[in-house]
Amino acid sequence: MKYTERVRCFDSIKIKPLQYHGKSIRGTISFLSDGNEECFELIFTYSHPIEADENMAGMLLTMAAINFTYFAGSLYLDFPVSDSDLEIIGKYTKINNREVFVNKLCRRRYEFIKTEYLPEEKDITEENANGSTEIIALYGKDKESPVNFKSGNRIAVLSSGGKESLLTYGMMREAGAEAYAFFFNESGGHWLTAKTSYEYYKANFKNVRKVWSNIDRFYKWAQIRLKVLDFAVVNKRADDYPIQLFTFPVYVFSFIPMIRAYSISGLLLGDELDDPREMPAYKGIKHYYGVFDQTWDFNKMTSEYFQAKGINSSLWSAVYPIFGSVVEKILVNRYRNLYLQQRSCHSCHYSNGKIIPCGQCTKCMGILLFVKYANGRTGELGYNIEDGKLIIEKAEKVRMRIDPDEMEFLKLHISGEPIPENLSHVEGIHVLPWENGRLSLIPENFRKSIGDILDQYTKGTYVIRGNAWERWE
Repeated sequence: MKYTERVRCFDSIKIKPLQYHGKSIRGTISFLSDGNEECFELIFTYSHPIEADENMAGMLLTMAAINFTYFAGSLYLDFPVSDSDLEIIGKYTKINNREVFVNKLCRRRYEFIKTEYLPEEKDITEENANGSTEIIALYGKDKESPVNFKSGNRIAVLSSGGKESLLTYGMMREAGAEAYAFFFNESGGHWLTAKTSYEYYKANFKNVRKVWSNIDRFYKWAQIRLKVLDFAVVNKRADDYPIQLFTFPVYVFSFIPMIRAYSISGLLLGDELDDPREMPAYKGIKHYYGVFDQTWDFNKMTSEYFQAKGINSSLWSAVYPIFGSVVEKILVNRYRNLYLQQRSCHSCHYSNGKIIPCGQCTKCMGILLFVKYANGRTGELGYNIEDGKLIIEKAEKVRMRIDPDEMEFLKLHISGEPIPENLSHVEGIHVLPWENGRLSLIPENFRKSIGDILDQYTKGTYVIRGNAWERWE
């Protein structure tokens, strides 16, 4: 039996939009197995009225389903789709299948998968990585009119309690953009991460919008139906999803009605730098280390899809050339009021009427390191630890998701030790291998303003030569 057949949990996943007007988009995602069908009604509720259609609703529902297509024989689209829709669904499905295979089944952070479903060495092939999901669509859609993209002044930031979105919002307002803030409110406790900043934005800024969804309940519903999962491990507290690696596209596609309604020319995501040297193939299989939806490739692919659909908008990041430590440094020292809203923890909770982070997870350990580097006070964010040495000791005991150079730099800097030249790039602006110049992935109408801000808090520009970051002369 082929490996993909051995781990298959569903014959098909079916997408059916039901409602797409007023303030709501809803529809069903069905799992079909051995003639049985189980349905979940997925709901998206908007803070303001929207205009949508069956295609738009169906594409949004499909983004949620792609998280689980590796374990399905087919993805059945019960709504009209265009050629560009089918093309992007095919690309997304193949890429996410590879991400799940490599990062959830092969190179695992946590042992969420039952041992009998783990791939053997002979199973680790391109064919098995791609999966065997067939895309089935019965209804065509009228041909769409593509647009030649033009960058405008009206942008939206995918907003949360994270440092990247807070800094992006602050910089874009300072750069003179007409800035919207789009929040995504998951129905469970995860919303606490963004609630502090959302309430601050609502009280102090205009053009703040929110989408509520029960997507987190769908994820749990779907997980229960995956025979491959070991729930003795899944049910333990962990700062990682068992399977889901395609969450940002759900946010992005839920915002399409608002992007259209407000003529948003740029949706900004908080994609900070991931060192491309630290992303080699896994046994010959190219992958994105589980963060495809936070990469330039995703932004470019999705922007091209938008424009093929006639949507004059693109996805980009204002913080892509800098590490998270520099993001925090700018936020702490330039946008203090926004910094105080930061809650970069997926296990936030109430204490004395205030939302505070758990202080124990890998996200919190990273923020503690970043804030100490930035000369901020961790207590202002609700943490009860200020000692740099103790923070380093705690951080070394958890499975940090920080690039090795940045981690080593932070340990040395916080300990007051000299920084070797090979780590100096951590405080710099990085020119990525696929760029044609400094800050080239930022639209030209914002490039100078953003660059002027970044230059005040960084120490030089760096490019990769050989396998090392070197100063760009």
